[in-house]
Amino acid sequence: MPRLLPRAAALALALASPALASSPVTKDQVLDAIRVFDANAVGSLTAPKPADEANGAVAAASNTILRFALESDLVVVDLGTDSVPWCDIKKGLSELSNSGERGLLLAAYLSGCVKEQLQSGRQDPSPYPGWVAMLRVYRSLRVREGLKLPEVDALLARQANGTLERYAADALRRSNEGLQRTYGAATAPKKQIATADAQP
Repeated sequence: MPRLLPRAAALALALASPALASSPVTKDQVLDAIRVFDANAVGSLTAPKPADEANGAVAAASNTILRFALESDLVVVDLGTDSVPWCDIKKGLSELSNSGERGLLLAAYLSGCVKEQLQSGRQDPSPYPGWVAMLRVYRSLRVREGLKLPEVDALLARQANGTLERYAADALRRSNEGLQRTYGAATAPKKQIATADAQP
């Protein structure tokens, strides 16, 4: 498959910001987008669709998944450096080598995180399901295009030796500690004390 696929995903991620002004993405729409992404992002040597059609499908699905992850209250996705070490969200993808491929891996990560939370019915910022989805796409890019990203290879090695899930829990803990250092510890809302004066 041509190298257009990562570029299509990067373009979708870059164009997502202006699209945020349109109507919100629904749960059904994002689940459909995840199915389309999963069916087209990995590609195959006997691609049933023409490359341009698959690239367009991945770009549109990536945009929908990104919008849902950013807008919806149904999911919480950790985009910190411990969870997405192949991307620097603060700098942006364009500053990094292999930016298109990194963008495609980010879309795969978001897809995995969103899908897991919607299927379980509970918010969980663990990067583990996102990593599993991302690594599936990464393995395909390694075979097809010879892509090598050291940050992702380290996660792939952890998956191979069975320590990826434990490492995900550690990454989430480090991310939470970083947020607490930056923004302070979360506090419980103050309870209103009912008094005789407060009664009608």
